[in-house]
Amino acid sequence: MAFLNSAASYLRSFSFVNNVKKMRSALIEFFKEEGITCEVKDGTLMFEYKELWYDVNFIAGDDYAECGIVFSFEDELYEKLELADKTLMAAKVNNEVDNHATIYVYNDSFKIVSTFYFASKSMLMELFMKHFTEMRECINAALELLKESIVEEESTTNEKPKQIGFCVQPEEANEN
Repeated sequence: MAFLNSAASYLRSFSFVNNVKKMRSALIEFFKEEGITCEVKDGTLMFEYKELWYDVNFIAGDDYAECGIVFSFEDELYEKLELADKTLMAAKVNNEVDNHATIYVYNDSFKIVSTFYFASKSMLMELFMKHFTEMRECINAALELLKESIVEEESTTNEKPKQIGFCVQPEEANEN
């Protein structure tokens, strides 16, 4: 019985959803056909699209596998924003952009994540394109809100504060 179980698990490793190397190879092949730069580093597939880098991770399963696409953003201007602006950005993007991607905001960065399950190579490719397109919408919305917050933050810091006693007439000051 133990032999049959080990043989079954060995044979399962040849299926697409149980072989992370096959999953990565399928996406790498697709990226190369599209002229997109990609590399595998520390078990993570990374690719560059329109000057932004994304990570793709796979988790193998028995009947299905999971794919996660992650976009991370770190910037000094983002880090300087107030926590309320960062939270508002996350709330707007997560609630107003109707898709499968979710934005997570931190003190010094934000991360946008989209995950999906698939059962075959064709399903992986179809869902990857759908989720990646939705993720791009989420990134565009987040970057637009970030740009608005930075412009607003800069305009409030560039305003000159009023001096104390600005409205007091000199004669009134002498009488009191």
